[in-house]
Parts: sequence; C-alpha cells; structure tokens
Amino acid sequence: MKVIILAAGRGSRMGEKTANLPKCMMELCGRTLIDRCVDNLQKAGIQLPEIAIVTGYKKDEIKIEGVTYFHNAEWENTNMFISLTMAAEWLKKEPCIICYSDIVFDPGVITKLIYASGDFVITYYTGYWELWSKRFENPLDDLETFKIENNYLAEIGLKPGSKEEVHGQYMGLLRFSPSGWAIIEEAIKLPMPKPLAKLDMTTLLQHLIKLGNTIEVIKTDELWLECDNQNDIEVYEKDYCDSLC
Repeated sequence: MKVIILAAGRGSRMGEKTANLPKCMMELCGRTLIDRCVDNLQKAGIQLPEIAIVTGYKKDEIKIEGVTYFHNAEWENTNMFISLTMAAEWLKKEPCIICYSDIVFDPGVITKLIYASGDFVITYYTGYWELWSKRFENPLDDLETFKIENNYLAEIGLKPGSKEEVHGQYMGLLRFSPSGWAIIEEAIKLPMPKPLAKLDMTTLLQHLIKLGNTIEVIKTDELWLECDNQNDIEVYEKDYCDSLC
C-alpha cells in the first residue's frame, strides 16, 4: 500500500508562521505536523519508501529521510488536485491512500483504509461537532454538508442549513484504486463547478457523485484534528497534547 501526502501549500491562514516554512512544518505539542503524519503512517504498517510527499512552497524545508518526493512547481497557482496529479504514476499502478499534511489522526484510521475495497473510499469523523465547537463560535459557519445514504456518500462540500445535513466530517483521508483514478481522469474532462487548476478534493468528490459514481465511507471516532490556522494550534495544545500519538 502506498500513501501520498499532499503538502504543497503555504497555509496562508497561519499568517507569519508560514513566512519561511510550509504549513506542514508547523509544530503541534512539540512535533511538526509532517513528522506526526509520517510517524502515524508507519505505526499503521506503511513503510517509508511507500510514503510520498508532494511538495510545493519552500520544498527544501521538508526533510524526511526515506520518503519519496513529488513536486508541484505550480503550487502557487493550483489547488490540491493538481498536486495529487504529480503522483499519477503511483495512482495508475496500485491502490493509494491520499492524506492531507495538516491533519493529525490515529493510525487505526489508516488500517481501516488499507483493508477497504472499492474504487473510491473516504473516512469520516463522528466527533466533529465537539471539535468544531472548540474552534468556532458557530460551527455551521465553517462546516460543509456531508450526507450519507446506505454507507455511501450522497453529498459533500456544500453550505449546510442545519446540523442534520452534516452526518460527519470529511477527514482529508481517501483511498483511490487504479480503476478509480482512471474514472477521475475521464471525469475531469467534463464540465466542472471549478476550473481544473483550482479543483479541490471535496468538489471533485461531489463531481464524481453527480456523475453516478459510488464513494464508500468509513466512520471513525478515533482522535482526529485539522490544523487550519494558528488558533487551531492554540486550542489543540490546550486540550489535546496528552491524547496525541
């Protein structure tokens, strides 16, 4: 099993903290986000040569020995999907787990994806409301729709009108099969809500659903954190350091 970590962005919402470092090099409870990510992947049984990091902004600051590197030279003008295409040679050959670099997760979530099947599989976090209540005065201001029907994703990434439209939180952890990647390569040739260069993962997933593809979902209640800005780091260092892997 191969894992592709998407780490090309600067993370401008971190402010001056990312003036000289990419977002994945931010520290949480004494360790960088990328170190935590790679370590938890290894704890799930993924070997270093099977872990790739897609770099972009300040690529030379990411120094993890033993991993494979891909690079998005157009990181400043493109979004996450284009970064993923830098690792297309992996995606075409065998199932790959895709992992955001600004999240903290339990190794058990990766194990669930390793043993999953299907062309498109994603995990979702059931403890999202408590977490978002710590991060935001009104969680619905930031949350997006995540609707599940019969263990498949029915809708993602839209503005929710109520908590009932959010059945869980997308975690930035996905698994694509080679045949799934082939479907994606055809799907992006069709009209989409966003230009290809600006395509994000949730918009891609919603696009796949609209085209009639099925996306399997796996729920988890293991600790998961999204590090979007400096306020998140401060909240987590206050409440979660003792719980982190």
